[in-house]
This record gives sequence, structure tokens and C-alpha cells, in this order.
Amino acid sequence: QTFYVDRGDSRDLDLFIQPSIAVSGSLSGFQTYPTADVQVPGALSAVPGTLRAFVPNSLMSYSVELTEEETFSFDAVAAENYTLAWIPDASVNLPFEVEEGVPLLDDTVFNKTLSYDESVTLYGAVKREGGLGLPGVSVQIHDRFTGIGNAAKTTNNMGAFNFRLYPGEYTVDLSGQSDAGVPSYTSTLLLSDARKGDVELNFDLGDLNTVNADGLVEGPNGALQGGVLVRLTALSLDGHTDAGYTTQSTTGSNGRFSIPVLPGLYQVEYIPPHDGNLSPLLIDEPIRLDQSVTELNAVELNARPIVTSRLVDIYGEGMENSLIRVQEAGFDGAVFETYTNDLGLFELAVSDGPLTWTLIPADTNRGAITYLNESAKSINAQEISLNEGQLVSGCIAHGNGTVDFVPVEVRTTTGTLFASTFTDDEGCFSVRVDVESNQ
Repeated sequence: QTFYVDRGDSRDLDLFIQPSIAVSGSLSGFQTYPTADVQVPGALSAVPGTLRAFVPNSLMSYSVELTEEETFSFDAVAAENYTLAWIPDASVNLPFEVEEGVPLLDDTVFNKTLSYDESVTLYGAVKREGGLGLPGVSVQIHDRFTGIGNAAKTTNNMGAFNFRLYPGEYTVDLSGQSDAGVPSYTSTLLLSDARKGDVELNFDLGDLNTVNADGLVEGPNGALQGGVLVRLTALSLDGHTDAGYTTQSTTGSNGRFSIPVLPGLYQVEYIPPHDGNLSPLLIDEPIRLDQSVTELNAVELNARPIVTSRLVDIYGEGMENSLIRVQEAGFDGAVFETYTNDLGLFELAVSDGPLTWTLIPADTNRGAITYLNESAKSINAQEISLNEGQLVSGCIAHGNGTVDFVPVEVRTTTGTLFASTFTDDEGCFSVRVDVESNQ
């Protein structure tokens, strides 16, 4: 269960856990098929797909697979504002539906029917220069307000696609094939209640001729580096306004790579294996790639910097047995972890560039879980102090007694994690919240 507590309220929390509720039901609808095996008009059948049920900005989230043969059933935490998303499989010619603010307070049965008659057909094609259709391109449609999407479909051999949708506001996302030089596009779509008939939406991608981006990756002392991921992200593409395009490949044993790209301006990243001793590299200046420039300058990756520092509590004493968790702010978001020794000292190899530090004390009475955004250089050989934070404590109980050894998380209303802990053998918990760095 999720409870909202004012930041300035430091009183103990006595939490009473309510029993879960049973949610069950079925998903059905009238389907049409463009084959000789046409169903009798008006006949309903079970629809395979997925039901997503969640309370926004909380841990209450469930996903249930729906089949053609069975009803569904799952246990959930009671709440007044669930969002339900009914998403049929891509093979089903029916719309997806999103319902917000649904109260689930008692055992509930949903026998949901997706309406063919109340929806319209969205159809179109993805083409390149000369009107040639592009097969195998992924197309997905998202509800504009919740971000929930239907099951993605791929274009057929002629580049065509079709969906059925209820009236509403949507975004249509075209996921390109980077290895074939196909960029990604997003288009907005408004289907009014008064609209009748089919809706056409085409994507004309124009010229998709690529050039090869070639280069060489070395390590310290000029050692050739195989297995390094080279990622090129377009900042702008020639002739493709508002398109997105990212492509990547790994270097061979000779340290070289050759990647087909659309002409344009690119951000270039070099990402060695996470468990290796080399740091990733982001080229500072964007690089233009076109017919005149295809060879990138050779790069040399540096060894990972090693941070040796000391963690102290709010009293200035060494904080022993505390978790140091570091995550890259860019690249692939790699995570590095270690623990402090009895004196609060730690040593950890990380990455160059922006890092997010999470300092988790073994004893939350001596400091809050503290967050920092610092590079390895700025934090190395420093004494790092935990923030004092604000103490949040309380107990959890139900009708049969205490609730012991269960996880408790303190989050903002937008879902950002402040702190986490467990109840003790008496069902009580105590944790400090790092208010200063989470305004």
C-alpha cells in the first residue's frame, strides 16, 4: 500500500495493512478476418492480450496475460485510482483501451468487451524514395496522456500497416531499422468522436542511402580493442527533419568498426565491456558523416579511474559496512558497488564522466541515504559526509499482529525513491530521508 506523508510531519507512522482483493474476469470482442473463414457477425469470442493494472506513482502494478481459453484472476492491493489498460495481441483486429481513475476497493469482476463498431481503422504505409514500401518496420501507437501503447505491428511486404482505434489523442511511433538505414519518427494523431470511416497515415522517408562510418579503437599503450560497442546517435539527419536515428556495432579483434549510417551530424560513444578495466568515452564535439567524411579519428580509451575515499556519519565518525552505489549518468547506465570497511574507507573503479552516487548507511540513525552527482575526479580522496536528513519511523500491523521483516520504501509523489528499509521483528521501522538533495 502507498501512503502520502507531508515532508514536515515527523510523527511516528502506525500503518495498518489491509487484505488484498481478488480481481477477475475476461476480455472479449467481435473480430473480422480478411479470409474466407469469416466469423458470424455479432458473435463474440475471447481475445488474447494483456491487462495492465496499476496505480500511478506507486508500487502497485500488475500485468496479466489474457488467453483465448481462460478467464483471468489476480490479487491486488485495494485503491481508488487504478489505471487499467486492455491491450489485445497484434494479431487481433480490435482497439486497445485505457481507463483511468478506476476504483478497486473490493473483489471485482471485469467482463470487458472491446468494441469493433465504436472504433475506426487507421491504415497507411511506410515508403522510401521512389514509392517503394519498406517491410518489417515496427509501428506502435500510444495513448497521448498515459503513454500506454498497443501491441506493435510490423509493416508487410508492401510496407503497409493497419490498426483499429477508439476516438482519442495518440502518438504514432515508427521504429526504424538502423542496420537498413531506416530512421525513427513520431507523429501525433487526433481521432474525434464525430469522425467516420477509415483514416490514412503514410510515412514517406525519402532518400535512405547510407555511408559507412569507419574507425579504430585502441586502449592504453596502443593495444587494439575488440568488443567495444560503438554507438552513433544522430543529432540531425540530412533530408529527415525531426527524425531519430541511433545505430551501433562492436569492434572486431583488430579494433576496427564499419557502421552504415544516414548522412548527418552525430554524437559518438565508445562503450567497452562493463566488467573490463577501460572507461567509456563520449566524443566532445559532434561529428559530421557524409560522402566526404566517413573515417573517424582513432580513439584511445583510458583505464577506469579508481576512487579512494572515506564515508563519515553525521557525527564525523567513519561509517562502516555501508553500501556505495555508483551509476553512470550516460552511456548504458552501468552500476558499480562496494562496501566501506570498519573505518569507513572504500575503493571503487568507476567510469569517467557524470556519475550518480547513492550512499546507503548500515545504520540509518547515523545519517540518511544520501545522493550526490559528482565525477570520479571531484570525489576522489575526499571525506564524504552523510546528510542528516529527516527521521521517518513507525510500525506496521494488521488484525493478526505485527508485520515483521517486510520492505518499506519512502518515495515522492512522482515516484522518486527517498529511502528503503525493512520492518524489524516487532513490525517497526526507522529511516532517515535525504530531504536536502531531493527538494
